Amino acid sequence: MNETPQRFDAGSVRIYRIPLDLFPGLTGYAHLVVAPECMVLLDVGSGFGECNDQLHAGLASIRSDHGEAVGWDRLTHVLITHGHIDHYGGLGFVRSKTSAPVGIHLLDRRVLTDFERRLEAMADRLRRFLRAAGVERAEVEDLMEVYLFAKHLFASQAVDFTVATAEADLGPLRILHTPGHCPGQIVLQVGEIVLTSDHVLPGITPHMAPGSLARNTGLSSYLASLDRLEAWAAPCRLALGGHGRPIPNLRSRISEIRRHHEDRLQSVWQVLDQPRTIADLTDKLFPTATGYHRLLALEEVGAHVEYLQSRRRIRHVGADRRKPIARYLRLTARPGSRAAPSAFSSA
Repeated sequence: MNETPQRFDAGSVRIYRIPLDLFPGLTGYAHLVVAPECMVLLDVGSGFGECNDQLHAGLASIRSDHGEAVGWDRLTHVLITHGHIDHYGGLGFVRSKTSAPVGIHLLDRRVLTDFERRLEAMADRLRRFLRAAGVERAEVEDLMEVYLFAKHLFASQAVDFTVATAEADLGPLRILHTPGHCPGQIVLQVGEIVLTSDHVLPGITPHMAPGSLARNTGLSSYLASLDRLEAWAAPCRLALGGHGRPIPNLRSRISEIRRHHEDRLQSVWQVLDQPRTIADLTDKLFPTATGYHRLLALEEVGAHVEYLQSRRRIRHVGADRRKPIARYLRLTARPGSRAAPSAFSSA
């Protein structure tokens, strides 16, 4: 990335966005919060390619370009916003530079402390999901390679503290637990600025995977967290996500995300006029998706199918006796009801 760290002021607190090349085709930000009583690094990048060097250079740029007395030795905390590798993968590098305690939400703690065994368990669940989704065996293995890409670069790391409650504080930072995109996803607020990590992003909606892959994920959890965030962050004038440009109107962006999921749910429901697998639905809704985007599309459709089934808008019509493949069919709307379900009405 050609960007340099950008500064945002929240009273006596300064927030710096450090631009990072996370993976090929994926950019994002770590954030440094500088307050009178603490200096907190939020996320550490992926550790892939030049990401570690960019993180180091970002701190140097904040020091030279903004005159801020920052450095690895001055950090008081390192806080990981959630357990996705583009946010925690550089932790080994950061640990070699600073003795600042590392924290994460309790629900994502094992992602760091027991990485290898958890990765094995997650890979097993994902493989079963893909097979039940109707993905052919050869493609399943191709997608598993995509899933495991670069994860061998990370090894288990110690965690020094955890966020274990729905709300917490770290110096001037208010913390809110917002599960859905990830079990331990947190957002943070300082003054009139909210750091939304991957819970709210500009331009794109955060990736959804079915809750069957990991507890405290899925569309139901995400939408409930979105409601809580909207009320919690009502006074905020600006949001800074883990990827993309600043969000000048958080409430408006939340409304856009709700509408996106409403439309996606309608699209899935409409296509289920005959029994279809999740792979069938993905072919219809994301016909050009390949590689990593194909994997994301399958999980995204799976999350919406799971939501509709939990609201009794569709039903499971059984698995092939020879293969563990699940198919779904929409339920006919009741007389007097709308032709298709609302994402946010009760069943």
